[in-house]
Amino acid sequence: MVNLTESFTKLYGRRPTEAEIATMWQMKREQENWKKAEIKKKTAAKPEVQPKPREPRTPKKINEYAYKWPKRASQLAQRVNRMLCIQMTIDDIAYVEGVSENAVMAQIEKWHLPREK
Repeated sequence: MVNLTESFTKLYGRRPTEAEIATMWQMKREQENWKKAEIKKKTAAKPEVQPKPREPRTPKKINEYAYKWPKRASQLAQRVNRMLCIQMTIDDIAYVEGVSENAVMAQIEKWHLPREK
């Protein structure tokens, strides 16, 4: 809290009279009541806002060039499919992926590769 007598002394270079102190206290009370009233106005003025119901999402445009893979398909199966689509040999695919030719053949048979769109 502000010490009114010290602030008055610094401002005017003399000690305040009793009447001046009473006036300063009155002004301080009015100022605080005004602040409290403003706070009450702000809090009372806000009506309770009902949350709007959530609108359904708009469907995304389906990319007609991308094939929709089953969720359980492995990354290896997807890469093997891409490589088969650009007509790489099974030997080359096995070398690039670092797996055996049997692993590549297993992916091809399991997922019926190559798959187009």
